[in-house]
Amino acid sequence: EAEELLFDSGAVRGVRTRKGLELNARSVVITTGTFLNGRIHLGMKSSPAGRVGEEPSVKLSESFLIHGFELGRLKTGTPPRLLRGSIDFSKCEIQKGDLNPKPFSFSTGKLDRPQVPCHITYTNERTAEVIRNNMHLSPLYSGIIQGVGPRYCPSIEDKVVKFPERNSHHIFLEPEGMDTDWIYPNGISTSLTEEVQLELVRTIPGLENTQIVAPGYAVEYDFVPPTQLLPTLETKRVNG
Repeated sequence: EAEELLFDSGAVRGVRTRKGLELNARSVVITTGTFLNGRIHLGMKSSPAGRVGEEPSVKLSESFLIHGFELGRLKTGTPPRLLRGSIDFSKCEIQKGDLNPKPFSFSTGKLDRPQVPCHITYTNERTAEVIRNNMHLSPLYSGIIQGVGPRYCPSIEDKVVKFPERNSHHIFLEPEGMDTDWIYPNGISTSLTEEVQLELVRTIPGLENTQIVAPGYAVEYDFVPPTQLLPTLETKRVNG
């Protein structure tokens, strides 16, 4: 793990790892994701992590600050994962893929991969009521989370609070892969407690008897504001 940025005469010269190994380079590309001083939140519980089961990059965040970079704080979230066999897909709308999917690359002739459909279902007033009744258990609305959330993919708590005129929100039930029974319910990202998550998903058509195999959670993390970057994504403060 890279823990420290190394500089010389206003330019980067490499990184130092947790074990003390120095890796020299004329350029360093840093892709921190949600790991930069990351902290996950599930109900009133929180712990340092970049995501569940993985440690955050705390020292690297400190290195940015030591060398004069301004850092901001963001947050994002993920929905609970559901067990495929516990979902009644007959109550959902099927969403098939393209009959002839087009590859992104011109060098790819055709796609022979097996296709798996998604399904759509919707939240309702009962879902919103469960969320409103348990907002005190949301780290997002109890003041625990200070990071700014994404504009275009808000949590289900945000949707209920910010769009009270909406009676329902659609949910895409997406298979996580060909070799897993986990379903990703795109549209209900949440950091409410596990008990409340189960209660709210079971208000949704097709999910009345669903089982949660992994709870949703929020993750809060540091980032370097883009005002400190050039159009090339190189930092203005330090070359390389």
